[in-house]
Amino acid sequence: MTTDGTSYLPAPDVLWSHAATLAAWSAEQQLPVHNYRHDEAELRSEDVGNGWWALSWVEDGRAVLYGVDHDYSETVSLSPPLDLLADGPSWLPWQRLDEVIAGGEEIGFVYWWDGRTWGRAPYPAEVHDDGVRSMVPADDSEVRQVCADLVADGADPAAVREREAAHRRTAALPNESAALPAGHGEPADRRIPCWLPEQHAAVLAVEMKAATELNRPEPPATPEQERLIAWLRTNGTRTGGSSVLSAAFVDAGDTDFGRGADGFLDELGRRNFGEAATLLTALRDAESDPERGRWLYIRITVPDTNSNSNADADANSTIERGYDCLPDWWPARRGVVATLPHTVRLEMARRAAPWRPNWAELLEEDVRRDGAPARLCRVELGLPHISHLSTPHADADASAGADTDAGACAGADADASAGADTGAEPAS
Repeated sequence: MTTDGTSYLPAPDVLWSHAATLAAWSAEQQLPVHNYRHDEAELRSEDVGNGWWALSWVEDGRAVLYGVDHDYSETVSLSPPLDLLADGPSWLPWQRLDEVIAGGEEIGFVYWWDGRTWGRAPYPAEVHDDGVRSMVPADDSEVRQVCADLVADGADPAAVREREAAHRRTAALPNESAALPAGHGEPADRRIPCWLPEQHAAVLAVEMKAATELNRPEPPATPEQERLIAWLRTNGTRTGGSSVLSAAFVDAGDTDFGRGADGFLDELGRRNFGEAATLLTALRDAESDPERGRWLYIRITVPDTNSNSNADADANSTIERGYDCLPDWWPARRGVVATLPHTVRLEMARRAAPWRPNWAELLEEDVRRDGAPARLCRVELGLPHISHLSTPHADADASAGADTDAGACAGADADASAGADTGAEPAS
């Protein structure tokens, strides 16, 4: 069950009262709980290593609450990055919140109070905890803990109660004039931080998944095609009456996934080696066009045959290619990068302008520096969100030496657990 702060959090004036009491106490001494500070319109807890939260008032009695629990905020580092302001009301202080989210600190949750109830952005199904319950106390337990600790350290209980009452009196709500001004609708050009290579790849996957292939001629039959089909018929792993080989091209110049040599990844993100990679390279080269470019994805299906002749099997074999989009037949797998931004950028740069799909403009943007368009980070549009992944450069050390032929094992229904038997090397 997902932890939902909308039903957990009390009204913001209750949160403000408790935290402002502690802020007044924090000005006198270090507290055994989070220390707090506040200005006219914002309260914030000090990060002692496990996270922080802040509460800001917005005009007309509204408020926004945001922060992170470094241990429990599962919303951090998702791929694609999660838009924490998606479906937010028009009155949100959009510029202020965008500045907070794009700053140097991680943000795990944002909630907004409209004067009656709390709301937040939708989360993907795999997010069960955004950290708000563990980070934001819904009652005055921290105030009571401070009082108890002071008494335990020898302070006079009556004096502690007197100080508590005095600090509570100073914790009055701020003047309406100190509240943040309300926004006037979501900015059209809003961006979501996208710092990690796998986040960039997932954002591109959303854009490519929504695209369609340009109208291009079917490649002619070639000896390279025949050799690849013949090899797959002999060496492929049979699944459901056919042998299937699926591969995504990776360019040698890809600084995230290339490893200095052109190659191919299977559906589980593992590098293909040996004869399968050699045959795929030969076919891609043979089918290249100086203006239309080359395919990025391919799936070859060779049906089984019980006859002495392979003519029927060859005639019924199919080759599907993806030049301009992420094909529907390329599976979205949790934890596997489906698109390679640098590889795709290099491919598009080699094509004539009419053969670059509209989404190729995204490749010219510095997404990791400037963020991803918010429209590509909506939960309902994305592939399954994936957890933080290490880069393939780190994985290469762990899997060095895996140079056997994995292509024949790249069935469409392959399990991640099959990796130990394929000899394929993880790429992400």
